Amino acid sequence: MPIKRLSTPAEVFAQIDSTIAAQGNALFVCFGSEDPVSGESWCPDCVTADPVLRSACASLRSDVVLYECPVGERSAWKNQPTHPYRIHPLLRISRIPTLVFIENGVERGRIVEGDCAQPTVVAAFLSR
Repeated sequence: MPIKRLSTPAEVFAQIDSTIAAQGNALFVCFGSEDPVSGESWCPDCVTADPVLRSACASLRSDVVLYECPVGERSAWKNQPTHPYRIHPLLRISRIPTLVFIENGVERGRIVEGDCAQPTVVAAFLSR
């Protein structure tokens, strides 16, 4: 499964809209943290989950893309109820990391925080 990066909410929302418009397409979207200056994650759960997610993606389905979407600086995410990913009607991301599966414009499932760091949970989730 290829991993592609979408850096801004506008890019994420456009990709979701494009996938929905294509009818029958599916995508995985993973939300996590990354400091734009250092490139390092500021979220301990994301640091733990990242190698698990990358490893699982490398060995699974090639017909579906996983998009990684950093939520931005800690100050832009933490305790910010109006962050675009928090208020998007389909996503409503409240915690990171979060991995969401969207198919035919509908969320078909998600795993959050500690579940994203469990290889068997991630592998099962990505095998949809």
